[in-house]
This record gives sequence, structure tokens and C-alpha cells, in this order.
Amino acid sequence: MISRVSMFIRYSTTALLFTWVLVLANEATARAIHYGALSNPELDQCDDLHFRGERIQARQCYRQLISSSADMLVQAESSWAIGDIKNANTLFQNAVKSDPENALMRVRWGELFMQTYQYQTALELFQEALLHEPDNSFAQIGAAKALVERFESDARKYIDQVLNNENAAAGARYQAFLLLARMAMEATEMFKAVELLNEAETLAQENEIPPLEVFALFASMDLLEGESESEWITRALEMSPGYGDIYAIPGYFFWISRRYREAIELFSTAVEIEPDHWVAHMELGINLLRDNQVTRARQHLEIAYGGDPYNPKTVNSLRLLDTFDDYDLINIPEVPTENTFPRITFRLHKDESGVLRPYAEKLAEQGIREFTKRYQFDLKEPVIIEIYPNHDDFVVRTIGMPGVGILGATFGYLFAMDSPTDHPDNEYHWGTTFWHELAHVFTLEATDHLIPRWYSEGISVFEEWRYGPIKGIRIPVNVLDAMADDKFLPIAELDGGFIRPSYDEQVIVSYMQAGLVCEFVAREFGFDKIVGMLAEFKNGIDTGQTVRRVLGITPEEFDERFDDFIFEEFGDLLGHLGQWKTLHQRAVKALAEEKWQDTLKAAGDAIEIFPEYVESDSPFLFMARAHSKLGDDNAELNTLHEYWQNGGYAPEAIWLLANKLYHRDRKTEAIDVLDSLNMVDPFDVELHSTLGDWLLEEGDYTLALTEYKVALAMEPHDKAAAFYRIANANYFLQQYDDARKNVLSALEIAPHYRPAQKLLLETTRTQ
Repeated sequence: MISRVSMFIRYSTTALLFTWVLVLANEATARAIHYGALSNPELDQCDDLHFRGERIQARQCYRQLISSSADMLVQAESSWAIGDIKNANTLFQNAVKSDPENALMRVRWGELFMQTYQYQTALELFQEALLHEPDNSFAQIGAAKALVERFESDARKYIDQVLNNENAAAGARYQAFLLLARMAMEATEMFKAVELLNEAETLAQENEIPPLEVFALFASMDLLEGESESEWITRALEMSPGYGDIYAIPGYFFWISRRYREAIELFSTAVEIEPDHWVAHMELGINLLRDNQVTRARQHLEIAYGGDPYNPKTVNSLRLLDTFDDYDLINIPEVPTENTFPRITFRLHKDESGVLRPYAEKLAEQGIREFTKRYQFDLKEPVIIEIYPNHDDFVVRTIGMPGVGILGATFGYLFAMDSPTDHPDNEYHWGTTFWHELAHVFTLEATDHLIPRWYSEGISVFEEWRYGPIKGIRIPVNVLDAMADDKFLPIAELDGGFIRPSYDEQVIVSYMQAGLVCEFVAREFGFDKIVGMLAEFKNGIDTGQTVRRVLGITPEEFDERFDDFIFEEFGDLLGHLGQWKTLHQRAVKALAEEKWQDTLKAAGDAIEIFPEYVESDSPFLFMARAHSKLGDDNAELNTLHEYWQNGGYAPEAIWLLANKLYHRDRKTEAIDVLDSLNMVDPFDVELHSTLGDWLLEEGDYTLALTEYKVALAMEPHDKAAAFYRIANANYFLQQYDDARKNVLSALEIAPHYRPAQKLLLETTRTQ
């Protein structure tokens, strides 16, 4: 267990992980409202001054208590209130030692840890408090808040304990209603949120609790619905003129709705009226980064760090910004014409830009061309594409914290994603992720970011399947299991599966369901309805009304017809899924035991049931291996070819297939197969050298030159051969000056390299 006595900050420079024991500093965010957890007239007097916005008088009041009160709890609370977290922590620690049975001490100490982002330690303190006082409602709601911050479903257990206890403190019940209201709003269940906030407001009025957060949540709903002003903002500022959360809390709901520019405006206003709202400065900085306003972002992140130097999001984001010098900024076109702007801007790591650029540029140009036509939307700004070789850097770029298993994220005209170098297992198809995220650019911007999360994700998955680098609908086995268990959500509730999932794999299940919904709409109603739904969402229409207006049916009718579609498409597979799993296990066992005929039988039967399964343990690969061991070269080739056509991309198998095709003089097919590996494993020198040679043989000198240049960018061991290959392609393209320059580079490295000497003579004759 981490010691609570240790007080230091430790940062990992390699992964941008922010690791801490207890984050402490001399100045920090003042403590939040305690909602009646404490009962001390002297503290109440200071608190009233603080929440009325009389900050100078409040600080004087707290300082006087620190020097005059004999109560360590009062001293700790007062130290916390003026931002002296280090002293507050020491006082809480001493208070607990002096009165170890006192649950309140642990509750308040836990709240200190909550405010310094130490949610696990806070949870432990709340749970310790409950051991001493099982019905302590402030400890229960504290535990719930800690779990909510970690997106853990057990939070609801503690919330229910508070709300089901008639004797629970009013302040704890108030916070329980607020938590549930926030969760409802995150799931866009606004009617439910209104009911909960009404309950909270009534409690606040009856118990003289400051209802500021109720006002902020009501204001959030008004602003999300498009109102330019809200009476709740006026009421909150009349009660507490320096209450920055009246704008920061709506800012939170705008950023989780992916409306980043509105979030920037709200967080900007929050820090205007409460300049020491360090969290708002941090959120403003991160959202400015999402809008590619890097200089402004750094300014606000540095302000946040100056006031709250232990916020992990702030620290991680500043460390990430320090790495930006290691990246190339590449505009496409490099020199825009007058009155135009670059179509694309890449931020690629200097060690990788020479390899990734040609393939990323090709994908981006193709995608922009196709999406513009399909979704009837012309880009108004350049698309900014960032590819990170370090996964934690990418995740920090996305949410400010590492440790989340995502591959890409889009903020509007900017998207960021993992580089293939961060996935050495070669199971990451970066080209598909690229296509998915680029589709988001169009769906977000075409709807002014008002598109529901499920629909934006659904279109991106649909795009992968229909038009991406690997075509075809591919459903993971765990999603098929969920399908069989009838775990798909009604269309009107599908957003909830992304925001606060109720079981471990619900997010990926929701992705697949959303993609299948788009596939269903395109087939049954026509692709124009996909675009029509985008137009409705741009007008702020919710999912249910959009279904009614565009498809002409109720959401309930949609769900019924969608269920029929799923049964028609997958009913047979679902009925045989158990059999497939048995056959798959049998094939794995036979392969391990080198029983090749048994492998062929089990793998072949499994493929008949589920030919779309092309993961790393695909029966196609088992079958190909068995054919190889049995000496049936034709069968091995045909199996590998079918595997590739169905979307398989395991590099070893693709290399084998490409070589077999090449040596059978099926060179065009071999080139197509080998080229597909650029979307999986582009950091393979042999891939580019071989592919370049094959392209040169087929007379495609321009593409051959690209492959040779990529090979050279990887600093190969045999640089003389790399320069020679480039010079050779230059020669065939009649780029004689470039050919001469590159062949001389080859000869500088290897003066006796005969092919290069011969090519130099040829280039000399062209003068």
C-alpha cells in the first residue's frame, strides 16, 4: 500500500505517467463546499465569506483560525481552505492518530485526497471511515465520488445506500442526487436529470445548502439546448460572484459532447470570473490543444501548473508539449496557392515522418476526396493529423491521462492516433484507424459537432467496412456473444453504451452495433438517408425524432426491423457459434500436436461456419500451415489468398502469400498483396526494398521510387544499395541529375559497388 506519510511528486519521463504518493504543494485549489459534513460556527463564518466571493476577508478568517483554534480538524480545514495542502495533510494525519475511531476525520482527509486527484487513497479512507461508522453517509457519498471519477460501476451501490437511508445527512443526499444527475446528463437522459436536480434543489432549500452546483447543471442543460443565456447563471453569480464553475461545469458537458470550441469559450469565461480556478485553466488548455491553438494552450496550462502543480492532466499535457520539438510539421501542399490553405497538416515524429508520410498522405487525399462527395460537405479548414509513436503520449494528447486502450481520437479538424511502431505485435492495422478517424472529421464538422456519439462512431465503423483499406464486415467473437445474449441497446439509448457502460465489453459492442445500424439504414432505406440523418442532427434533433423524420418510422419500429436484419445476417452464425468455438479449439489442439489432417478438418469446418474470422488465431492460418507441412503448395497458396481477401493481414502470412504469387509470375497480385502490408508494418526495410524492386520490374517507376525513398528513410544497414535503388528509379524516370547524385552517394559508401559504377556510366552518357 502507498504510504500516506510520503509527500512527493514523481514523474515518469518515458511514458508521461504521473505517479504520486500524495500530491502536495504550498499553494493549491481551495477546498470545495462540504455540504454540512462539518458543524463548526467559526469555520462556517469563514466559509460564508469565501462562497460570497469575499476572498480576502475569508483568507484572513481562516488564518486566524489556524493560529487560534485548538481543534486540529479546524486547523486542517482552514489550512486546506487557504491552499496550504501540505500543512492540511499533516494536521489531518495527526488528528487521525489522536482520535483513530473518529470517522469524520477520515472522511475529511479523504476529501482532501479527492481534491488532489488521489482517488484510490481517498476511497481507502472513506472505506476505513465506514468500518468505524457503517452508516456514515458522507463516507458513503465520498466513496461513490471516488468510484465515479474512476468510471467504476460500484459507485451506484454507495449512492443507493445514501438515498435508501432516511437518516442520511441532507448534504450527503444532496450530493447523491447531484452525482446521479451528472451521470444522467452524461448519458443525455435530460428528463431524468431534471427530476434529480429538482430533488436536490428542494433539499438545498430545506437545509440551507448552497445550491450552486444545481444551478450550474441546470445552466448546462440550457446552453446545450442552444440557449444563449440562462437564468441559472444569473442566480449563481448573484449568490457567489466569483463562482467560476457556473461556466466550467457547462464547459465539461460541452467537451464530452465533442463541442470543443464552445467548451473553450465557457472555460475562458470561467477563468475570467475566477482567475484562480486552476482546473478551468487546465481544461481550457487541453481544449485549446484539441483546436490546435498550441501557444494559448501552453499559456493556460502553465497558469494551471503555477496554481495547482500536482494536477496530473496539467503535468502530462505540459510534458507532451515539450516533446513537440521532436515532430515535423508537414503541410500538403507544401506551398499553397494564393487565397488557399493547406488541405492537410501532419505532425509526425522526426524518426517516422519519412516512412509514414507517403502512405498517410495517400490515405488522407483519397479519404478527403471520397468523404467530400459521399457526405456532401466541403472542408473549411485544413485537416491536422498527428501520429504518435508512444501510446501514452497519444492518450495524454486525447484526455490528459495515460493508460486508456484507445487507438485514435478526433476533435474536429484535428485527429490523433497511434503509430504502428507502438504495436510491435503487428495486430494493429493503422490504415483502418486512420480511415475511421478521418471519417469523424466529416461527420463532426458537417453537423457542427451536434451528432450523437453513436452515429459518428457508427458511420466511421461503416466506412471501415465499406470503403476502408480492409473491406468487409468483421464482428469480434465477444460482440457475437453479446448479440446472442440480446445485449444490443434500443436505438434511442445507444449513446449510453459509449458513455457509462454497464458491463466490461459494452463499448466495443456499442461500436459494432452502431456500425451495423448504419449498414442496415444504407441497405434498407438507401445511403441518402445516412446523409439525411446527418442534416437532422445538425439541426439539434435527437435520435428518436431523427428516425421518425428521416426514415418515417418510430424508434420502436426501427428496433424491431433492426432485430430482423441482425437475425437475417447473423442468425445462422449465432446458431453455430458454440460449434465454431469447439472446432476452433480442436484445430488449435491438432496444430499443436502436429496432426495435420485433423488440423485441416477442424479448421476447414470452422471456416465454413465463420469465414470472416481472420484474427491472429484464424483457422485459415492453421489450415495454411497444415497444407505446407503436407507439401500441398497450391492449397497453401489458395488458403492464404482467401485469408487475405477476407481481411487477414498477419505480416508473416502476407509475406508468404506475396512471394508465392510472385514466383508463379502473378506479379500484379503479388504487388497488391505486399503493398497492403504498408497499412500494418511500414517500418520493415525489406518490405520497401522488395516492393520497390517488383514495381520497377513492372514499369511502375514512380511508386518504386517512393518505396526506395522510404527504405532509405529507415537508415538501412546497406545504405549503398538503398541509394543505388533510388538512382535506378530516377534513371528510368529520366531524372538524370537526381540519378547521378544518388549513385554518387552510393559510391561514396561503397566505391567498388559494380552496379552503381555501371549506372554512373549510363547517367554520364545522358549528358
